[in-house]
Amino acid sequence: MLKSKKLIGSLVLVSVLTGCAGAGPKQTGGQLLGGAAGALLGSQFGKGTGRLFGVAIGALAGSYLGGAIGHEMDERDKQLAQSTMVNTLEKAPDNQAHSWKNPNNNHSGSFAVTRTQEFPGDNLVCRDYVHTVTIDGRQEKVHGRACRDVRDHRAAWRVAE
Repeated sequence: MLKSKKLIGSLVLVSVLTGCAGAGPKQTGGQLLGGAAGALLGSQFGKGTGRLFGVAIGALAGSYLGGAIGHEMDERDKQLAQSTMVNTLEKAPDNQAHSWKNPNNNHSGSFAVTRTQEFPGDNLVCRDYVHTVTIDGRQEKVHGRACRDVRDHRAAWRVAE
């Protein structure tokens, strides 16, 4: 129940923050489409509660990318960013950036885990990260934390508070 409250709180927080940005129709559409696409992608991973978290993290990531900078990113940019994020969380050691670049428009980004912590009592591993995206010379950085249950190696990463 506590995890559900945190998840709902995170969704509300993202909605409020993106709503305060003075979004126009293009940005709002990007948020909605990004959130839906992210939820669909996230639903492909895990089972049971893990699948629910996959949907949630996919929706959050998709909504964020769709709203904050996604209005300037095309579908290929979003695919490259999402793939880089998942691969880095899964496999990269701390402080090793993994990059992506779309050769069609020169948009690029990098994703790096800055710290990994294990919480054995909660069966969690958490990874702090920074995701940097550069579009037309303008750079945006997002700092966050993603966690997952260590008992299931296929469990989806979820954005933590």
